[in-house]
Amino acid sequence: MTAHISMKGGEEASRECPNCHSRKNWKDGFRDTSCRSVQRLICRDCGYRFSDKSYKDSLLNENRQLCAQLEAKKLDAATETKTVAGEYSTQLKVDSKILEHAWWLQKNGRSETTIESRVKLLKTLVKRGANLNDPETVKDVIAKQTWCAGRKNNASDAYSAYLKMVGGKWEKPQYKTVRKLPFIPKETEIDQLIAGCSKRMATFLQMLKETGARCGEIWWLKWEDIDFESKVVSITPEKNSNPRTIRLSLKLLEMLQRLPKAYGNRVFSFSDMRVDHHGLSLSRQRKRIANKLNNPRLLKIHFHTFRYWRGTTLYHKTKDPYFVQQQLGHKSIKNTELYVQLDHAYFEGEDEYISKVAKTQKEILFLIDQGFEYVTEFEGVKFFRKRKL
Repeated sequence: MTAHISMKGGEEASRECPNCHSRKNWKDGFRDTSCRSVQRLICRDCGYRFSDKSYKDSLLNENRQLCAQLEAKKLDAATETKTVAGEYSTQLKVDSKILEHAWWLQKNGRSETTIESRVKLLKTLVKRGANLNDPETVKDVIAKQTWCAGRKNNASDAYSAYLKMVGGKWEKPQYKTVRKLPFIPKETEIDQLIAGCSKRMATFLQMLKETGARCGEIWWLKWEDIDFESKVVSITPEKNSNPRTIRLSLKLLEMLQRLPKAYGNRVFSFSDMRVDHHGLSLSRQRKRIANKLNNPRLLKIHFHTFRYWRGTTLYHKTKDPYFVQQQLGHKSIKNTELYVQLDHAYFEGEDEYISKVAKTQKEILFLIDQGFEYVTEFEGVKFFRKRKL
């Protein structure tokens, strides 16, 4: 069966996924080859990305024709040859230096995500006209970008690290990052998004909702990290956080058990798959669900939104920042202060309690066992309350 391939992205394609053999695929951009672009597809069930194999024969023929053309073609001017060779040599030196910097970062214990982001920023600066050997050109390129202050600051940090490796110095530009409070959706909106996603994505999002973990911590989760008997998951931290163990609901455990064991010992991905592609899959599914439900607020939900929502709701229910710190794996209580701000911003005046009274010792013990807290006593009757969940 041959699928019709068009230049328009986001359309459905009927190719069979080589990973899970599903035919529910989306077109996902193109892959550039030596002679043409090849359609890339992404499986809506498992998220696996692959190329459209219908191009294989045509690519082979075009490659042969290209080789014949290159063999027959000759440059007329020797100066042109020298110019092309010089530009190629310069670009090769730049790429080699950036690759050396990536290895230097790895030797200094930087995380993989940090290395990827800094290398990407350096390549972008070079592509837009910066000379890494001239700090002033780097300043000019950063200043001309339409990036926010935070991204410009990240680019400056990336170049500062590069200069540290080569022994250079510069006066780093000062970009003040304006921090804004993140968007906190309603729980019903989170549940609507999860319900409308594919099986794999829904399980991933439910895990984020219940654990409040970073997306990278869940992306690299292994089956051995989940204890189905005790109903807990062990989170291996990233970004220098603390490890922790979180209890899971029966609903999430059932969703996990229904997932196909398609990635070996990992739950959601192979070791060489990047979470960025999973984020692109979320954006496509999120847009479809938001249009269907006519709720543009869903478009504001991304992977880290679940961590913000979890931390805020935990603090709202417990009013205990140290408990929130332990659940989210923060090293410092200062990182947890954000969720105190979010609680005041989103839940101000929404505290609701269930009130009970007790007269006898038996009634008092029963209410304490049910999680009620003592408030006061009036005319021999003790008053207790418990926050509504």
